[in-house]
Amino acid sequence: MITNRAGSMANDRRQFLRGAGIGLALPMLESTGSVAANPIDDSRVRRFVAVGTYLGFHQNSFFPVDTGRDYKLGNVLQPLASHRDKLTIFSGLDHRGRNGHEGWKAWMTGNASGSVSMDQLIAAEIGHQTRYASLQVTCGTPPSDARLSFTPEGVALPMIGRPSVLYQTLFDSGSDRNRLAYLLRTNRSVIDDVLEEARVTQRQVAAKDRQKIDQYLAALRQVERKLQKRILWLDRPIPQVEYDLPEFDPIAPDLALECEQIMYDLMALALTTDSTRVITFLIPGWSQVFTIDGQQLHAGYHGLSHHGNDPSKIAEYNLVGGAHVARFARFLGKLNNTQDKAGRPLLDSTAVVFGSGMGDSNTHDNSNLPTLIAGGPYRHGSHHRIERPAIGGRKLGDLYLTLMQSLGVQAPSFAGASHNLNEWML
Repeated sequence: MITNRAGSMANDRRQFLRGAGIGLALPMLESTGSVAANPIDDSRVRRFVAVGTYLGFHQNSFFPVDTGRDYKLGNVLQPLASHRDKLTIFSGLDHRGRNGHEGWKAWMTGNASGSVSMDQLIAAEIGHQTRYASLQVTCGTPPSDARLSFTPEGVALPMIGRPSVLYQTLFDSGSDRNRLAYLLRTNRSVIDDVLEEARVTQRQVAAKDRQKIDQYLAALRQVERKLQKRILWLDRPIPQVEYDLPEFDPIAPDLALECEQIMYDLMALALTTDSTRVITFLIPGWSQVFTIDGQQLHAGYHGLSHHGNDPSKIAEYNLVGGAHVARFARFLGKLNNTQDKAGRPLLDSTAVVFGSGMGDSNTHDNSNLPTLIAGGPYRHGSHHRIERPAIGGRKLGDLYLTLMQSLGVQAPSFAGASHNLNEWML
């Protein structure tokens, strides 16, 4: 029997581990109810960033009319004009999946539930090289369906929504580091608290559930290995940066654009200091009424996304879309103006995906997803239109395969796709 004091210590340890993004809950048990084709060997791709806007863009304003290298940027993408030679636009790509907001969760996975996201496959390949294997970022508290990163078990990873928390995580985490050091440097295994619980449960469940318990115990050992990795970083100095955070976090819905810009700045610093090499950024959106360039919009962001083809609503919807793109362009500029250890622009060794899991928010259609690739050593400067036949044809997963393979992930298939788009990207 665990004493109250021991129970308190166990709860304290579990609470900290959960705060560190490490879950130790027992699995749900039935009996208790409770081929890389032509893999790419290119060491120049070192980092991966994915930025997704929850409410998407007006398709006719995002996608150029012309294809090839002579395409013209629409109004929404105009802020990216100076980066044209380092980006590529794709139209016609999607996962052939479920429509609606629920289908948004498939953007990085290809499946609305139960699948690992590509950023986590990349993190599994290169995440050991940095203090944080990956970072998941957003602004404030997004809608429940707005999820971007998923574990191999299909569990949505929590996101950091406050700039002050992201800054503290990256550059001012001394107190957490000391507490983690205490936990790791005790003579007990970090899984002792739950090991006995799992063993007791294993004796009580039916045979068909024992395999789940075995898998759970194996997962606990993986948790321990991850924490042992963290101890290697305890005595390494935390990067020192100069950045003036605002006095308060702009996480109120109407301040989301301000929050967005700060998060981009901190993401650039995270990459510059090599604190992580994998970041996902979910740009949320719901009913907030933005003021852009001194003009207060006439409706909430979500209402504008359901524009009903009303030109005035589309114009204001595009103002929000253009504001998102302007902040993204500024982020690319920061990466382009920062040199890596080899003296090259950081952007040239960073693969960046920008787009949305929502194709047409007016109708909740998740086909023809806005897709833009920036940075990396890829062959940029063009707009590629993919024909979308009823059966077959290239999918968004094919593009993701090219990106993953360039980062060293030897994936033969992903999200129902088994080819790649190397012929257009390399």
